[in-house]
Amino acid sequence: MNTTIVANEAITVAPGGSSIWDIPLERIRESTTNPRRVFDETKLREFADNIRLHGVLQPVLVRPAPDGADGMYELVAGARRFRASKLTGKSTIPATVRDLSDSECREIQLIENLQREGIHELDEGIGYRSLMDLKPDFYTVETIAAQVSRSPSYVKGRISLADLIQPIQTAFYDRKLTVAHALEIARLQPKDQERALMECFPGHRTSGSILKDRKAEALTVRQLREWIEREIQLDLKNASFDTEDANLLPAAGACTACPKRTGNNPLLFPEIRNKSLCTDPTCYQAKVQAFVQLRVEPLVKGGQTPVQISESPSWQVRSKALNTLYEGQYRRADRAGECPHTQAGVIVDGRKAGTILHVCTDENCKTHRQFSHYEISPQERAQRRTLALAIRVQKESRSRILQAVRQKLPPALARADFEMVALDYFRRLGHDNHHRVFQVYGWEERKTKTSWGGNSVDHERLAEARIRALTAADLNRFIVACALVPDLYCPGYSSAETLSKESNLMRTAVRYKVDASKVTAEVKVELSKKRKGGKVQRRHVQKEAGSGLRNRTQSA
Repeated sequence: MNTTIVANEAITVAPGGSSIWDIPLERIRESTTNPRRVFDETKLREFADNIRLHGVLQPVLVRPAPDGADGMYELVAGARRFRASKLTGKSTIPATVRDLSDSECREIQLIENLQREGIHELDEGIGYRSLMDLKPDFYTVETIAAQVSRSPSYVKGRISLADLIQPIQTAFYDRKLTVAHALEIARLQPKDQERALMECFPGHRTSGSILKDRKAEALTVRQLREWIEREIQLDLKNASFDTEDANLLPAAGACTACPKRTGNNPLLFPEIRNKSLCTDPTCYQAKVQAFVQLRVEPLVKGGQTPVQISESPSWQVRSKALNTLYEGQYRRADRAGECPHTQAGVIVDGRKAGTILHVCTDENCKTHRQFSHYEISPQERAQRRTLALAIRVQKESRSRILQAVRQKLPPALARADFEMVALDYFRRLGHDNHHRVFQVYGWEERKTKTSWGGNSVDHERLAEARIRALTAADLNRFIVACALVPDLYCPGYSSAETLSKESNLMRTAVRYKVDASKVTAEVKVELSKKRKGGKVQRRHVQKEAGSGLRNRTQSA
């Protein structure tokens, strides 16, 4: 390797035609295709301090500016080193210069990003998808899985995260949603993702309010999954149309071959791969409507105009469709001409969609009034009165029991009362704070098999045994700790804001004379030492982990 001086820049020519230069920072432009989307400003400043002491130990990678600008370069890899060097006030940075095509540049950027430490799950998924888009014949789910030593379902799940709508991506970056939440939502269609986001945060009306709320915490993953199963996924066994008919809705094709059917996508739906569920309600409803139209066409050609009817009770439907009658607004007839008001009708929803029948729409029809299923009989009216009375009895008796218990509570609560309060308080904290409590107390988060085939931590069950084993003094401390745990939340990818003085944690620290500033300073010194001591070792581990993917790329 030899060194020369060209245009006041030190150039080291490396084997293979690339070269290492000390290039002025002002002559390097950041690439617009850099897959890294978020930079932690605090860590960037810490990195700048390290560069001031030791310099840039590994050159960045650049290429001549693709627009042909004289003496300018485009940064291919090393954005953190480049930005941190700017913070130090340095004028130059060591850089390896290589002639790269746009596709070669993009591939190197993606691989370098995937190999970095602490990559966010969403960035990981975007990286995998970008590699597949770049070289579809070379990068597949299976080949990537083999190169990164992961299962194909893991890679497929990470890739699905790239389909998240923007508000959910932001909430995911801000750690308002866990990766488990994100994986569940990513399998839904965009409109259903919006619904799922609002379902995760029931106290908010818009996605904007969710993102602004620093303490917003989502429902548990189990609750989200139950909602998806109840509101989104549709069992194709209950479809009124033929799921193998590819001509019913040509744009969608047959359900049996559709990638949005769970059984056709086992990598994305490993826990329900044996079920035939539709995950696109909009497409499902479009097929129902197309099937209904096919059933109605012969009647229309015969001069009839069938009325649209639904089997859903009118009083249960909040948003009623136009020109549709609901149960209670019509009566079924056995045959045509049974009364002057009898006409053809077609069911437009449910398992019987497309069924043709005859109905009477006259509420005062003497012929069908006696056969009405919706006329309240004296027996039913009596049953309703009995039920209403039972409900009132329950409400009032529960209220009186509470008042009686409240009056008998002693000034100092009994052990059983403390345990009840502690357990109830813990249950209300939510999944994320359950995890934080276990971390604070050093309790083991032992996973157990779930009904859907995966593994998860049943925090409530594990905590119950732990709480009952606490002493009275520790039980008091536990209740206070539960009140303070929500303040441990800190957004991980957008900011590192200091905790407000009005927060419960800071006010309690002041009350008990805990010097928060001193604690923060000690932690910063301690973590900085660990970072310096483990830097070389981490770089070696990172290099080994990424060698398989890098070698495969270079050979390609």
